[in-house]
Amino acid sequence: MPLTSARLLDTREGTGAPKARLGAGGTLSLRVTGAQGVPPDGVTSVVLNVTAVDPSEDGRLTAGRAVPGVPSLTFAAHRTTANLLTVPVTDGKVELRNDTGALDVVADLAGYYTDAADRGSALTPITPARFLDTRDGTGAPKARVGAGGTVAVQVAGVKGVPAEGVTAVVMNVTAVSPTSSGWITVHPDGQPAPGTSNLNFTAGRTVSNLVTVPVVNGKVDLRNSSGTVDLLADVTGYYSANGAGTFSTATPLRLLDTRDGTGARRGTVGAGGIVSVQVGGVGGVPADATAVLLNVTATGATDTGYLVAYPHNTGRPAVSSLNYAAGQTVSHQVLVPVIDGRVVFYNSAGNVDVTADLTGWFTA
Repeated sequence: MPLTSARLLDTREGTGAPKARLGAGGTLSLRVTGAQGVPPDGVTSVVLNVTAVDPSEDGRLTAGRAVPGVPSLTFAAHRTTANLLTVPVTDGKVELRNDTGALDVVADLAGYYTDAADRGSALTPITPARFLDTRDGTGAPKARVGAGGTVAVQVAGVKGVPAEGVTAVVMNVTAVSPTSSGWITVHPDGQPAPGTSNLNFTAGRTVSNLVTVPVVNGKVDLRNSSGTVDLLADVTGYYSANGAGTFSTATPLRLLDTRDGTGARRGTVGAGGIVSVQVGGVGGVPADATAVLLNVTATGATDTGYLVAYPHNTGRPAVSSLNYAAGQTVSHQVLVPVIDGRVVFYNSAGNVDVTADLTGWFTA
């Protein structure tokens, strides 16, 4: 059930939890059922954009079931970082845990999954495709987006997305070369921008994040808060009443770690290199899964570049799934269609280690 974004948690203001920074080892229990359009029952998971605000040191947040060594959000000291997370709901709540230092935490609701047969839309994954690139005029005029500026992107009837019946799309949104610190808000077309954020950036740093957003008038809108920035949007799937893909949550499990040889050969992925990872039949994922949700991390990069996650045995699409700079550790969620039980990761530049942690899967 996609929902217009709404803020459920902001420890800076006391929204959803006491007004206090979350310390090392601290836990927040956030009530989600009965809030902002989420029903009181029948909810299995919620989709939250979780932001770590001004952390005092490098660290990690974990949402939902804690599994050692499998974080949900990785952040650097004093860098505000967001990740779209799909979190299992227990007794109407989700838990967020911080491992080191102190930080403020923000959580914006994007939707929920339900086991009620008469509610919701089902997912249809597509091979990732670029719907917006303001650098070359794809999907919008060729122009950087200024402070307070909005770009409307047609998604219905484009590149495999049906012209009618689409309730929401899943897209990887990238802010390229911003001139100042700020954020991007993605929301249904023609509606006022909510007081939420989908990805946060600092001047000169290219940042991406996965977004699930309702579709109105066949479009979605992207609003920039400050400075000027180029915007990209790569669609990986859509929700509709006619879709067949239903979601199952997974106990977090590391499927790939090139540092120790989990799921693939041991060793960094070089420029132009690929890693093919078995997901079907692993960690509870059915052999006939149509797509997986993975929390992907790039770490120890020697150069600025990006990763592309795409289905096995297909041509690499001209999109990006995660952007990183030299020396950074960057993680966020990706939705990847599955073919032959496998997915592929491509690295654009330098050498980088890659991890991929299972969040859940879709079956037809």
